[in-house]
Amino acid sequence: MAKKQICLLVLSWIVSIQTLAADNLYSVFSVGYSDVEFIQDSNKGLGYKIAFGYQFEPQWYVEAGYQLLVHDSLYSTELPTANAVTNAENLQQGDALFIAFLGKASGRTGELFYRLGVLKTDVRGQQLLAGGRECEFGKANVLAIADFGAATLCDYDESGVAGVIGLGFDYFVGARTMIRTEIEYIKGQDNLSTAAATVGLRYNF
Repeated sequence: MAKKQICLLVLSWIVSIQTLAADNLYSVFSVGYSDVEFIQDSNKGLGYKIAFGYQFEPQWYVEAGYQLLVHDSLYSTELPTANAVTNAENLQQGDALFIAFLGKASGRTGELFYRLGVLKTDVRGQQLLAGGRECEFGKANVLAIADFGAATLCDYDESGVAGVIGLGFDYFVGARTMIRTEIEYIKGQDNLSTAAATVGLRYNF
């Protein structure tokens, strides 16, 4: 995801803070564990989410932000070594910009909420196929590795649209702070599916 888009998103919300009632605004930062499937490949690992929200009705919020879906630290734009080919690893990085509506039910200890939203996703990766084969996605590089034979490296960068549903709870810990726990499921183009569990901090302006 382009850094310029993220900066524009943050800037737009800073402007909104100046024009909307501050008591109705909040920010959230969450970290968690994700199980991501894309183009029949599966990756698991840590992710995070940064969002700004606004309460426009007593029981309704709107949130927008940035979400890291998966980040494989071994992902590289360089061709793999013989060891990587032998292990046949499929490496991925993925993130998204999102907007969602949250319906809530308030209680003495916090707020139970559900989430419905859409995401603009961007998944980059390298898929390794044995032999000289065509790539379903991305650009193909046919490699000849000693003691291994031929292999095809598919280098892709795919953008798409996805939907998300989630369920969570914001627990009161202070006058303006809440602990957020949430589980969510994302389904999108190119067989993208993500199940994630996160925990984070919500701050009410």
